[in-house]
Amino acid sequence: MAKSILDRIVEKRKMPVLFIGSGISKRYLYDFPDWEGLLKDSFKIVNPDPYYYSQYVERFRREGHSPFEINTKLASVIENDFNAAFYARKVKIKIGNPKNPKWVDQGISPYKMFLVSYFKKLRVNSDPSLLKEIDSFRLLKNKILAVITTNYDTFIESEILRNDYQVFCHQNELFSADSYNIAEIYKIHGSVLDAKSIVITEKDYANFNSSRKLIIAKMLTLFAESPIIFLGYSFTDENIQRIIEDFLECLTPKELSSISNHFVFISYKKGEKRLIETKRTIFTSNKKEIPITEITTDNYSTVYEKLNNIIPGIAASRVRETRKIIKQIVDQNISSDTAESVIVDIDDLDNIDLSAKPLAIAIGYRDSILNKVGYGILDVESIIEDILFDNKKLNADNMCFDRFKSISSTHLIPVFKYVRRCTSPIPSSSKLKDYINARNSVDKIISKSQLKAIGALPTVSTIEELHKWMSVQNTVDKKAGILLKSIYNFSINEIREECKLLFREIGGVKITSTCFKRCVMFIDFMENYAKKS
Repeated sequence: MAKSILDRIVEKRKMPVLFIGSGISKRYLYDFPDWEGLLKDSFKIVNPDPYYYSQYVERFRREGHSPFEINTKLASVIENDFNAAFYARKVKIKIGNPKNPKWVDQGISPYKMFLVSYFKKLRVNSDPSLLKEIDSFRLLKNKILAVITTNYDTFIESEILRNDYQVFCHQNELFSADSYNIAEIYKIHGSVLDAKSIVITEKDYANFNSSRKLIIAKMLTLFAESPIIFLGYSFTDENIQRIIEDFLECLTPKELSSISNHFVFISYKKGEKRLIETKRTIFTSNKKEIPITEITTDNYSTVYEKLNNIIPGIAASRVRETRKIIKQIVDQNISSDTAESVIVDIDDLDNIDLSAKPLAIAIGYRDSILNKVGYGILDVESIIEDILFDNKKLNADNMCFDRFKSISSTHLIPVFKYVRRCTSPIPSSSKLKDYINARNSVDKIISKSQLKAIGALPTVSTIEELHKWMSVQNTVDKKAGILLKSIYNFSINEIREECKLLFREIGGVKITSTCFKRCVMFIDFMENYAKKS
């Protein structure tokens, strides 16, 4: 059986770029309007008579304009009328001081401030099936290279990516010094976070089109590394068609021949639980052909679950910070005669002081660097991964006498795998020996105070119950807490598999969950200390 396009993306371990349209916000935000609905609501505020809106629609149709052009013209009309009504004190916007709002002095369009107010009021749909789907969507946070979106609302950055991605809402920011082409959101039609950035009227789109090449250049940069998956768009969206047309014109014949493997459209079909994949060609209003792979479905959870199987070497947000630091170091050393080396934990990037001294970067094979510099740099996350997956091939002697030589008894780190395999006895006066004595029973790993802290969490006895209760928790620590509280009800293999799932959910980010660490320490203790004893 041939592999699906999503399976092939996962196999290549290429983090995709998501191109997200209003269909996604409409799916997950309650009472989210389409463009026509938004304009109708806007017209009603100035004049509730439905003919007020309809007269313009009919006029623009007679003039031969396309649906996209009609909407931009309607937006221009309502902006003029709305602004006039606002300054005549006929309509109000509840943002800032109602009598003398500061944004008026900043020259911001009252209509665009109305849009800010309108979209900020929208809330996530409370439908349980959609909330579960959103949870699956959130798991992609560390599996996405970047997001391009035409949506004004903040659903993606606040609800899905949890503000871990840098947001750019002006086209001139796409190639600014602050952009590193990863873990970034490009809101190409603006954002409610900046009313001036919103693109909706004829004039706005004219300005947008004049600098559209910046978007194409950004897409080309991202396309070199990743496939582009379109979510929440219609093939008939003229604006997106034009962007894609311009993009395809920049590709080489070789790139065009395989474009359908890199352009994936997820199309909504109500009630369809399967992922129906087809190769097809769509035609733009200019009769140009766009070869794509289309997946038709109403089962977005499965789409997200498939993409969540991508296992990047490091979370996208961490890669962005790494690129940022490397750029600073390179810029700094251009004007420096000397440079000192430094090894930095990936989760301490934000705390580096580049002002103190010039720094240099060391690149090489991980084992060589570890052997040369020492195991003392090894982060807790790598140790936990080695306990769960047994994939790091770490030298037990080096771990015991280098990595754990200064270990504090208050830390939560699994050590018994390495202690058991160590070829030399652990000195009784060492910090590691003190740590072993502080953690040499289950009661010392899962303390009474820890059990008290998770007392409100349910006790479960089956994997099905565990998954049911985990699914309604909003943090990894609470999910791990349920497992920890009921840990004697499961086999070591079952505990390991659940911890593997949680580790993948964390996805390379610094592990702060004490419950999760204690679960891994329990596995390590039972396999490497209790058995030995």
